[in-house]
Amino acid sequence: MSKVDVIFTHSGGRGWAPVARLARLASQVFDARLLEYTDTGYTRPLMARGLLPRIKRTGRHALVIAPSPAHLNAMLEITPLLSQYEAVAAWVIDSFWWERVPRIARNHGRFDFLYVTDEGDRDHWSEVTGIDVGVLPWGTDTLRLRPQSKTVDLQRLGRQPEDWDDDEITAVDAARRGLVFEGRPPFEATDLESQIHVDLALSQAKFVLAFSNRVHNTGYTHPEREYLTARWIDSLAHGAVVAGIAPRSPSADVLLWPGATLDLSGTTRAEGLSRVEDAVAAWTPESAELNRAEARRLLDWRHRLKVIADDLGIAAPALLRGLSALKESATPTLLQ
Repeated sequence: MSKVDVIFTHSGGRGWAPVARLARLASQVFDARLLEYTDTGYTRPLMARGLLPRIKRTGRHALVIAPSPAHLNAMLEITPLLSQYEAVAAWVIDSFWWERVPRIARNHGRFDFLYVTDEGDRDHWSEVTGIDVGVLPWGTDTLRLRPQSKTVDLQRLGRQPEDWDDDEITAVDAARRGLVFEGRPPFEATDLESQIHVDLALSQAKFVLAFSNRVHNTGYTHPEREYLTARWIDSLAHGAVVAGIAPRSPSADVLLWPGATLDLSGTTRAEGLSRVEDAVAAWTPESAELNRAEARRLLDWRHRLKVIADDLGIAAPALLRGLSALKESATPTLLQ
């Protein structure tokens, strides 16, 4: 095992399985020890550890994968962690919460490398932390996916605007147009178990329904800043087109290629189904495989993890093998 620790906090609630999978993938490709914690809140004594000086030691490296800014505090869970690493990198997934940068990140010198998931977040984090922050956008593990026949025209995934929120009504309206619609994938006891149903649903879908928080906001989404999430990335990796309204953000501009999304213009179900009906009529298996190929080229987590490996100066043979496999699979292959 290499001298790398991947430090990850399970933040509770639903929807974090893609980040937990990232942590596991990082530990595998770095041949690293995975240190997992559960977010039960950070106590005052624990937070006080952030005031202790950091003493660097040669030999070990750490990658903190923080679902949200507060989870950078995972470095404080065990006191020796503060002084056993030669270099520490941190990757904040929900980096759009600028208001929530914790003190441990503001204490310059705690992290050697810091990454956010959108270019629009970089300047604020750099200003607050004093670090030249890098950008590593959302991704997914495309190499674990196997193409399936597309038998569902429109798949609902995650939160939806009011007009789309009743799956039974949407299914009836879709059927009147000759469309096969599927509602929410079932929930299981854990996020990772539920993700199995999500993967199956996405693998069978031609189009997946998703809307930016700009047009559908809830209590847990940011009220102003738009951002990509796993709904878009995982859908594309499975070859589906994302139908709805995409977020306006630098990462979306870079990662969403022509044909990756179907703009439904608004949140009205009748108008949206009309556009989906036309798009399904024009859909071909080639469009699914082109999306899969672009996902391998642009969206795989390994492209992001290579940046971290280079910054930390660590050897990662398993990562290099994965990157070679991505290159070998660059040519689209249609599902027979």
